[in-house]
Amino acid sequence: MKNNRIINLIVLVFIFLFLLSFFEPRYLFSLTTTSGGDTVSHFPTAVHLKEVLLPQGLIMGWDRGNYAGYPLFYHYFPLTFIIMVLLSFVIPMQIAFKIGSVLGVFLLPVCIFFGLRALKYEFPVPVAGAVLSLPFLFMQANSMWGANIPSTLAGEYSYGLSMALLVLFFGTLYRGVEEQKWIIPNALLICLIGLSHGYTLIASGLIAVFFLFTRKDFARNIFYLFRTFGLALLLLAFWLVPFFFNTPYVTSYVTRWWIDSLFKVFPVILLPFWALTLISLFLNRRDRRSWYFLYFILTCIAIYFASPYIGMLDIRWQPFIQIFMTFFAATILLNIKDRVKGLQALPIMIFIAVLLWVVPQVTYIKGWIKWNYEGFEGKTVWPLWQQIVGHLKETGPGRVVYEHSPAHNVFGSERAFENLPYWARRDTLEGLYMQSSISAPFVFYIQSEVSKVCSGPFPQYKYTSLNLANALKRLKLFNVTQYIVRSEQAKEQAKKVPEFKLEKTFGDYQIYRLTTNNGAYVVPLAYEPVLFLSDNWKFPFHDWFKDNSDLDVHLVFIKEPDEADLKRFKFQTDSVKDLPKVPLKLSGKVLKEHYGDAEITFETGLIGQPHLIKVSYHPNWQVEGADKIYLVSPSFMLVYPKEKQVRLYFGKTLYNYVGELLTLAGLSIVIISGIIFIVNVRKT
Repeated sequence: MKNNRIINLIVLVFIFLFLLSFFEPRYLFSLTTTSGGDTVSHFPTAVHLKEVLLPQGLIMGWDRGNYAGYPLFYHYFPLTFIIMVLLSFVIPMQIAFKIGSVLGVFLLPVCIFFGLRALKYEFPVPVAGAVLSLPFLFMQANSMWGANIPSTLAGEYSYGLSMALLVLFFGTLYRGVEEQKWIIPNALLICLIGLSHGYTLIASGLIAVFFLFTRKDFARNIFYLFRTFGLALLLLAFWLVPFFFNTPYVTSYVTRWWIDSLFKVFPVILLPFWALTLISLFLNRRDRRSWYFLYFILTCIAIYFASPYIGMLDIRWQPFIQIFMTFFAATILLNIKDRVKGLQALPIMIFIAVLLWVVPQVTYIKGWIKWNYEGFEGKTVWPLWQQIVGHLKETGPGRVVYEHSPAHNVFGSERAFENLPYWARRDTLEGLYMQSSISAPFVFYIQSEVSKVCSGPFPQYKYTSLNLANALKRLKLFNVTQYIVRSEQAKEQAKKVPEFKLEKTFGDYQIYRLTTNNGAYVVPLAYEPVLFLSDNWKFPFHDWFKDNSDLDVHLVFIKEPDEADLKRFKFQTDSVKDLPKVPLKLSGKVLKEHYGDAEITFETGLIGQPHLIKVSYHPNWQVEGADKIYLVSPSFMLVYPKEKQVRLYFGKTLYNYVGELLTLAGLSIVIISGIIFIVNVRKT
């Protein structure tokens, strides 16, 4: 037994060193700012959490940097960033970020080992399962589906961490239900899984259903699951309750992922292990644990096909199938271990065999790691980047828009300019968390007007083509004052539009000033807004935005207008066509304004008049000096000041307080249970 433990430790160390040989320490532990894939846009999020939210005692809050502002961590997963920030108190943030971004990769083998141990698989199955994580991690068939190294390098590291935790939970839940123990540890695991990714949280619930397929233990099992998942949901409530109640203010992304090759679904690097898995399932068909694995794999296959019909992204379920089909192959050792001499050497032999199989099939991963983690500072165009962001830092106010272009990859990523809030302390439009903001469809329509190449990520919305003259009013509406251009086609158009003035040229990049916009975030409306009477506002408002060449007459959406609302808005419509254009008599102006991290203040001489706030609407925004905040087209806020001084701030709603109260109840249960456990241990 002692020798087995030593072998386990040696092999796990070998796995760690092998992974570390790819994630070279000279890059991983350098003070460079990560620059590759979607990872580049996660770094400012970690900085914002540390510098803005945590000093206020918050994990969730407002980020003004992208999408005209969006609610940060209300619809994304905070756990990885919390880990990064905690690490950053003892090591520099750049290094803490890099360690946090690869945490799931290094934890997956360990979690497989302990998950199989929890399932009571004997030596050498758990350590062999840990070794079999390597073919999956180094699989290069896809780089966006999640949990493998390429997906991590592309920015899917929250998913990777959550997958590692789920594999561990897969084992601990089975053991917990069978032996009626570990309720609090399993609840804590579910909580951590939920805070790291939503699909794995759903998967944890699907795993639990397996234990209801029994007559003998049904009542016992459902009571156990009720206590475990009930406690987990209480602990998650501070995040989960606002998440669900704020879903009307996100942009959905549901599509069937196009798979152009069967070898992405059935990667060659995994096929030998899948064959072993099928053999093991047959040979060990009387083992309930085999049925447990088979149930989960088949469930993931079924939900993959059902996903587009239930509002989920189907491709997120493929990694579950691939990883469980791979490491379960280790259980075939149950059928041969008693016939093998020198059993303790077997894990090392398996490790060497797996390396001989994996290493020749790895091509681009090491180069991508270097590209990501050498950072902005390691690129040959680093001086050019410094010049561009240095100029922007000194030439505000207003937002910066940039042409979407694959050429930006010279800085490390096509998404490099999403980092302007970090590098230049300037707001921009595009960002990583496109589903978190209701402004995202409008932002990507603008992208299609100002770029030679358009990404067009939301299939439910229509886009256009490069047309700078046509984009002017939409740019002004989004308070854009500067435009970064890269392609020759866009440069030629910019020269012909008199409202654009060339400000500076840096290499292949030009920066233009939009002379028709003064950079104000708060402006009085020139025409009477119109109350839009419909249950659905998102698509009509998008039609208003892309089809209405005027954009001066704004639409207001109120879910349930009261008498005061109906009296305030003289004009009402259920169409975005032929809107009444009635001028307002303005006898004053906005005297001054300030837009902070989560607060907007302004002084106005137009009390009682409608003021447009060019910041994304969200129900957590609250106001002093006006009676309420309205959602106004395209996705902004509208207020009618009652006082000269007006303050809007991003606060908490009833849903936040309810969620926090439930979480406090969950924490109380954990603490009291911990105290009782310690007292009982001392008594014995």
